[in-house]
Amino acid sequence: MTILPVRLLLAGALAAGVSACSASPAEVRGTFEAVGLPRVDVTIGITSEHQGESDRYRHAAFTTLRILGTWLAPFPDATLSATADRTPWWTAPASMAPEFSAARAVSRRYWERAIDTRALPPWFVSGLSEYAARRAVSKIVDERYLAVYRSRAEGRYFGGFVPRDLRVPLRAEDEGDPVGTNAPGARMLLTLGTLERWTGRPVFDAILMEFVKASTGTQPTLDDFARVASRVSGQDLSWFFDETLKESGVFDYGIGTFDSRRQPDGSFRTTVVVRRVGDAIFSGANASPDTPFERGRGIVSLTTFADGESVRDTWDGRGRERTFEYRSPSRAVSAEVDPDRVLLLDRNRANNGVTLETGPARTAATRWAARWMIWMEDALLTYVAFT
Repeated sequence: MTILPVRLLLAGALAAGVSACSASPAEVRGTFEAVGLPRVDVTIGITSEHQGESDRYRHAAFTTLRILGTWLAPFPDATLSATADRTPWWTAPASMAPEFSAARAVSRRYWERAIDTRALPPWFVSGLSEYAARRAVSKIVDERYLAVYRSRAEGRYFGGFVPRDLRVPLRAEDEGDPVGTNAPGARMLLTLGTLERWTGRPVFDAILMEFVKASTGTQPTLDDFARVASRVSGQDLSWFFDETLKESGVFDYGIGTFDSRRQPDGSFRTTVVVRRVGDAIFSGANASPDTPFERGRGIVSLTTFADGESVRDTWDGRGRERTFEYRSPSRAVSAEVDPDRVLLLDRNRANNGVTLETGPARTAATRWAARWMIWMEDALLTYVAFT
C-alpha cells in the first residue's frame, strides 16, 4: 500500500514546482499619506506568486509607517524601498503571513534610517524591528478581526504545502512562528516585552521615543539605551540590563514544593517553595550579591485557596529558593510564580504553576491526549481531502 507516500511525493513535487516557477520578482507600489506625517513613496519587493495579495502587503507597509511615525518619529525619507520576506505560496488568511512579511521589511528599513545602528549589535536591531512589526500587525488584526493578538497559529500538512488555520491566537510576545528561540533578535524581542510589562506601556513607549530622539547625530550603544531607559522610567534598571543585554544566562523560576495540610486545630498550614532554576536573576532592584537582606520585588508568587482568597508575595530572586508559609481556614489549591507573566524571558513556563486539585480535566495526560486527538482529526481530514 503506497498510496499515501505517493501522494506526499506528488504534493511535495507540486509545492516545489510552484515555488520554482513563480519566484520571479514583482513590486508593490503606493504612496503613504497620513494626517500629521510626511508622504512617503513606498516600494515593496515581493515574488510574483503573491501579486494577488498586493493590497495586503501595501496596507501592512502603510500601517507600520503610521504606527512608527506616530509613536516614535516620522520616516526621514521621501521614498522607502524594501524587500519583503519570502512566505509560502499558500497560507491561511488569519496567519497574517503577507502582513508580517511587509511589516518586517518596513520596520527593518525604518530602524536603519531612524538611528545609526553601526555601534549596536545586530541582534539588538533585529529585536527592535521584530517588536515594531508585531505591534503593527497586531493593529491590523484588531482592525480586521476585532481581536487582541498578532495572528493565529497555522498548521501545515503534506510536506508544508497545505495550510490550516488552527484558530489558536498567538500573542505579540509569543516566540512561535516565525521567530524561534534561536532566531536573531529572539532574546531581544522578549527583553523588550519584559521591559514593557515591568515599566508599563506608556513608560516603555516614552523610553523608545526618547532613545530615537537622543540618538540623532550619534552612534548609540547598548549602554546608551540602558541609560535612557533608567532616566525616562525614573528607576535604576541596571539590574535588568546587566542580566539581559550583557549576559546570556537562562531565566527560569518555578514552584519547587507546594503542600497544604490540615492542622490539629482545623486550620491549614501551606508551604510554597519558589526556586530559581536558571542562572539569570530577575531581582527588581540593584544590590550587591552579599547583601544580607532582600532587595527588590522582581518575582511574584500567587497562592490561591479553596474559599477564593489569594495571597501575593514577592522575592528578589537572588537566592536559589524562597519559602512562603501561610495559615488559613481553608486548603490552598494552587500556587503560581509570575502570575502576571511579566518575565517573558522565563524559558520554562511549565514549572510556573502547581495545583493540588485532582480531576481528569486537570491532568497533563488528558490535555495531551486531547491535543493528539485534534492532531489526528486534522491529519485524517487533510488526507481525505486528497483522496
